Amino acid sequence: MEITGWDGGCEQQSAQNCLEKGEAALCENKHSEAIEYFGQVLKADPFNAKAHSRMSNAYWAQGKTEDALNSLTKALELKPGDRDTVLTCTRFFEALGKEDYSREVLQSYLDKNPQDKEFRSQLDSLAKPADQGHCDDAAEFLRRQGEIEFARGNISHAVACFEMAIGENPLIAEAYNNLGVINLESGKVTEALANFFKALELKPEDTDILLNSARGLVVAAQTDAAIEVYREYLRRCPQDNQAWSQYESLVRKSATLEWNPKGLCEQVADIYLQAAEKLADAGDLTGAAGAVERSLKIKPEEPEALFVLASLHFRIGQKDDAAGILDHALTIDPSHPRCSEMLKSIRNGNGA
Repeated sequence: MEITGWDGGCEQQSAQNCLEKGEAALCENKHSEAIEYFGQVLKADPFNAKAHSRMSNAYWAQGKTEDALNSLTKALELKPGDRDTVLTCTRFFEALGKEDYSREVLQSYLDKNPQDKEFRSQLDSLAKPADQGHCDDAAEFLRRQGEIEFARGNISHAVACFEMAIGENPLIAEAYNNLGVINLESGKVTEALANFFKALELKPEDTDILLNSARGLVVAAQTDAAIEVYREYLRRCPQDNQAWSQYESLVRKSATLEWNPKGLCEQVADIYLQAAEKLADAGDLTGAAGAVERSLKIKPEEPEALFVLASLHFRIGQKDDAAGILDHALTIDPSHPRCSEMLKSIRNGNGA
């Protein structure tokens, strides 16, 4: 098939010509030139398995391991039984110290092509105990490949990649976290929590894992535990407005289920309100939110408590929510000085 309009001197040339030029450049160790030729082939024919395979060799020679493995993966997806591609794959695995994977690839090929003496000889030469170590580079590649497959909707492939990444490096927290996300979306809540907690154990500073753990606990109906995890997450990421909304919703749900203000006098509401202000001054915004919530359950139309609630919203950047709460407070007490002053300051853009 003739290809027109190519860049890089390939105008009016066939894909085969550019492929041959790339092969020649590769043999002469002109790796950048080879990549250019193979790239031109792939612009016209993205499904050319041989071009992907040969480009992986050029990338590998340049030390670009991830690019090489990505190209090789595409070649294998397009033509899994190609002899040259399989040979390249085994060579890459051996270079990464993964002789066990190399053996599996060779054996799979020989099951279909038992007459291939070269492959049989290569398999015999690898008949040693498998390497029990792990390769962090390979694990990271598999993790990234799993995320690519997940984005494409290939869930089973993604799971396989993440599990292989863990096999390479049992300490790769991100792979456990990703498996947890897949488990949670498929309704496997127990498995999801196990993966999230393992990821959190390995990488407790990762806020994404912390947030996923909180969400998993919500789905599992472990409200109290979810609230505690959300508190820790919000301590580290106080500007996440969506997480604040989820946290506040959980607090209200928990208060409804487990805390009933019936029979408590209004003085108790004042105590909670004082506690809320002190907690806010000390920087514990989540604790303050819980205290003001209880105060408002006893005295729902208390302007002073609404002022404190508005202040909390303002401090986390929710200025519109704060203004709305202050508007409501001023319908109850139009002369409330702190609410009036704060609302005026917000609308003038002077802060509060």
